[in-house]
Amino acid sequence: MAFTIRTTTGNAYTYLRHSNEIAPGAVHELLHPVAFELRKRITTMPSLSAFTLGVTTQCNLRCTYCCYSGQYRNTRSHGSQSMKSDDIGPILDFIADNANALPITIGFYGGECLIELPFIKDCISHAHERWPGNVKFEISTNGLLLSPEVIEWAATSGDVALFISLDGPRCINDRYRRTAGGHGSFNAIHRALQYLHSRHSDYFDNNVHLMMTVADITMLPEIARQWSDDALLAQKLPLRISTVAPNYGAGVKRTNFDDEVARYMAILDAYDQHRDWRLLSVFFERLLAEWTTRPLFELDAPLEFPTCMPHNTKLYIDTDLAIGLCEKMPDTYRIGNVANGIDWNAADKMAAALSSIIERRCASCPVARLCSVCPQLLDLNESEFDTFCHNQKVMQRTKLLLFCELAERDMI
Repeated sequence: MAFTIRTTTGNAYTYLRHSNEIAPGAVHELLHPVAFELRKRITTMPSLSAFTLGVTTQCNLRCTYCCYSGQYRNTRSHGSQSMKSDDIGPILDFIADNANALPITIGFYGGECLIELPFIKDCISHAHERWPGNVKFEISTNGLLLSPEVIEWAATSGDVALFISLDGPRCINDRYRRTAGGHGSFNAIHRALQYLHSRHSDYFDNNVHLMMTVADITMLPEIARQWSDDALLAQKLPLRISTVAPNYGAGVKRTNFDDEVARYMAILDAYDQHRDWRLLSVFFERLLAEWTTRPLFELDAPLEFPTCMPHNTKLYIDTDLAIGLCEKMPDTYRIGNVANGIDWNAADKMAAALSSIIERRCASCPVARLCSVCPQLLDLNESEFDTFCHNQKVMQRTKLLLFCELAERDMI
């Protein structure tokens, strides 16, 4: 059956899967199974242009929600492994052999990748020599090692962007993002941002991006209030606001629609009352992206499989030089290595397993045109997948309500 919601004004709206439209009133739609395109064997990834290097498993923080804490199934824990200078040549050879679009993006990831800054500098130098004018770099960092010297290097190296994790004001950030000794990380990050803003304002505006994880979304209005009150942070909104990845190994509960609506409507009401809290605009923009950008057309032809393969734009290389689809994939899912290249049999087997899941679970689902099946879900058993699908339907119904509420309040 189609999704129908009712806004606080009493108006009813129904999402129609066949056209991807939202219709006024309570509308009945009989959901016929969706047909998917015939799957083709994967022998190439034509859109590859980005390569994320897991430079090290070392980290100087012990964030409470970290997926590398050892609490997530089939995912590594913090360790002592790092890439070596001798790895740079083979890694760049692999990138040259597999990149199918320019410019190439090379990302540095950890752990905390700045622990291995000499490796990063060497890799960037060699990549500039190999692809002059056609390569750019992204450094994902928790910010603790952003000394003035490191900042000066990054800001003047050319084509280096910083992606810095910051979860809100000090009282929120330091609750979750702490060192092994229990010290918070906010002050060090704020100092680095102040330095960046005062010494390299253009770089700060265009090449410094803040990444926020919200461990408890009920705190988001308070985070937004304090963010807007901070003269520096008010000038730099997060590029992305994420919630904590569900840990199926520890057990994930089925969500309740009324409970989800209550939590998210409290955030929307706060935003409605304080529209100058611009962080909340970022939150809702990202949260409702698939609703605001959904294509409106009649579903009269087979759908492409709603997953990234084989049109994924990036690959991940871990410290063992094994290849993953991205850094989110459990470590047990690899599709080759730098020395031997992509194992297309392994990649196709993964894609076939995803296609089988999608054909079995998504064909009659009311949100089949909105939900994307990430390859990391291959790690779930049937019961866990049932929970995932249930929670996705609850979340999309909640998003439909939020989308209609925002529209009625002239906020989108």
